[in-house]
Amino acid sequence: MDKIFASKPGRIRFLWTIFSLLALLLLIRFLVFPVDSFSVKVNENISSFLEKFITSVFTAVVVGLFLYWIQGDEKKKHIEFTESSYEIEKHLVKARQKTDNWYFNGGLGRYSKSDTIPKLSELALEESRTIFIYIIVINPFNPTLLQKYINFRVSVDKPSNRDRWTELEVQSEILATILTAFYYKRINQFLTISVKVKDFFTLSRMDISSSLAVITREDPTIPSIIAEKDSYMYKHYAEEFQQVERQSKRLDYLFPSLNYPTKEDAQQCIQTLFPGEIVSEQLLESVYSKYCFPKSPFQ
Repeated sequence: MDKIFASKPGRIRFLWTIFSLLALLLLIRFLVFPVDSFSVKVNENISSFLEKFITSVFTAVVVGLFLYWIQGDEKKKHIEFTESSYEIEKHLVKARQKTDNWYFNGGLGRYSKSDTIPKLSELALEESRTIFIYIIVINPFNPTLLQKYINFRVSVDKPSNRDRWTELEVQSEILATILTAFYYKRINQFLTISVKVKDFFTLSRMDISSSLAVITREDPTIPSIIAEKDSYMYKHYAEEFQQVERQSKRLDYLFPSLNYPTKEDAQQCIQTLFPGEIVSEQLLESVYSKYCFPKSPFQ
């Protein structure tokens, strides 16, 4: 019943069908019966059956609608909004505790680099279980896309922070996130990590675990959405992630050893992933610095 009522068109078709059937049965009950050719007992039995059937169907539909309304109301309660960085991070920590999967779709992946990937790596090792991580960030070598992203960040950030949004800053943050993902994939056999880049950016960042979806905006004035698995919004964002993933390009790289990557290793990784792109010494320095000393955006 819940599946039928979940879609508005399906709900309307179902109710029209049921009430048309009930209307027809009522017409038969009161305009056709009693039939002169039937005995009194047969007429009574058929009439009684029709009345009970009509009552049962009507009751079942009413109860079904009531339960759907109650469940829908409960599911809405599994969503909350917050503007507090502390609350957002608290929910992200909670989401990591029991999850088997983690999906990130956003711009730079700064929190993925500083907290999500390292902490999930620790959890996987402690509990000796496989955790799947899916990371989607914007293409660091798409200059048009980077400029659009920078223009947006400048438009929504505080005046004191606007100067930091340069192509070098954005590009190095993304590349450092990618390096982090492949490093932990190399050293931790319990992590299965997928990294993709997209040639567009969305206003929302999504971190989705097995139990929670934390949807944040680049614009700090917009409240973040915290959606539990039983909510409709969780399903919506999980499906949106799948759509973005289908439109993104997969990257793959294996560091040559388990040792902590050197600057030369980082350069080799970037040039292998993005052949033909120029990696300046300034860019490499910035990438390696952010890779070695990641900062959480919530600090």
